[in-house]
Amino acid sequence: MKKKLRMNPILRKELMVGSRSIKMSFAIMGINAFLAFIVLIVMVTTNLSSTYGGYDYSALSYLFPVLGCIECGLISLIVPIITSGSISGERERQTLDIMLTTPVSPFSIALGKLQSAMMVVMMYMITSVPVMAIAFVLGGMSWGALFGLFAMLLSIGIYVGSVGVFCSSVVKKSVLATILTIVIGLSIIFVTFTILTAGISMKAYQDEIMKAQQFQLGAIPMIMFLNPYSGFVDFLIRTMSSYDLYTLIEEAGDVDLPAVYGVIYKAWIPISVVVNLLVSVGFLKLASLKIAATRNKKRK
Repeated sequence: MKKKLRMNPILRKELMVGSRSIKMSFAIMGINAFLAFIVLIVMVTTNLSSTYGGYDYSALSYLFPVLGCIECGLISLIVPIITSGSISGERERQTLDIMLTTPVSPFSIALGKLQSAMMVVMMYMITSVPVMAIAFVLGGMSWGALFGLFAMLLSIGIYVGSVGVFCSSVVKKSVLATILTIVIGLSIIFVTFTILTAGISMKAYQDEIMKAQQFQLGAIPMIMFLNPYSGFVDFLIRTMSSYDLYTLIEEAGDVDLPAVYGVIYKAWIPISVVVNLLVSVGFLKLASLKIAATRNKKRK
């Protein structure tokens, strides 16, 4: 007989509890209503009239980056709220001790909490397909772009969610865990962007003012691999234009990058996704260590 696939018990518990709440239905309805409202606003404010008095439906393709950025922003807000209360919420409800007495490993607890948040994200994205389809059916975008967008959003959700689970395991209060998650996320974005901007500015300064060619960008832009949104930005650039992040970095630095860097930058999206997953595993490992320490303390 074939072995049955075993679902993470924490994930199963979260799905059973979430399915009994009507909040999920209202949240999905609210998000899709908001996206539909944005579509209506874009269609009204965009100049769709052609010289013959008809509609230029190709202009609706610009709904894709607009809706994509909005969904990215919603996920960046929703996932930290869900995951930052995953462990600390159990502690506040005084159910953490019961969970720690089960044979479930600390890493499985952290992973199950993240998986439950990702199930919510996937539900949001699936229900938004009819709204997103307007940009594809009428705007002429390919369906591959839609699936690519969902893959990038899942990558961001996993990254942000793992940070939320880690903060929830460290901080006792859910509100403080949410704030800490947002602070860590914003710090990562700010630091990586600042380093890249400083490198480009230094290159421009030496080229324009000092007339020197000694400073090269080199591997400095690779710091953006740690930024969970860099792959998402590169995906939108590639989808909506003939440019990519490599071309923009090369033009901004006004330099021909070495061939090896060119290969890496042209494969920015898959490398960025892999780095996001590795960083996420790292945060989950740290969360599991904190959960294990709490379990050992309880046993003593």
